Amino acid sequence: MSLEIRETRPNASTNDTQYIRRVVVEHAHALFEMPCSYSSCDNGGYDATQEILSALAARSMRFEGECVCRGSCGGEFCSRILRYVATATYRPRSDVS
Repeated sequence: MSLEIRETRPNASTNDTQYIRRVVVEHAHALFEMPCSYSSCDNGGYDATQEILSALAARSMRFEGECVCRGSCGGEFCSRILRYVATATYRPRSDVS
């Protein structure tokens, strides 16, 4: 699976951070948490685990979603947004009788 990840600030016209993460799901942990990239964010990060695992269980070839940072900056919510687009390939299912 390939995850194209974009992290932005609210009301920002450009992406602050963008990267691609490749995951071999067969050998990966079943946890899709990503840290907030903003250095002043305390306890920040994103958890897309449920959405990604649901899409993989449905054998979706392409799916996307977004998460809001759960951290805080100076006593206020961080509110940075992580958007992802995933493309996945699957091994053919073997018919077991």
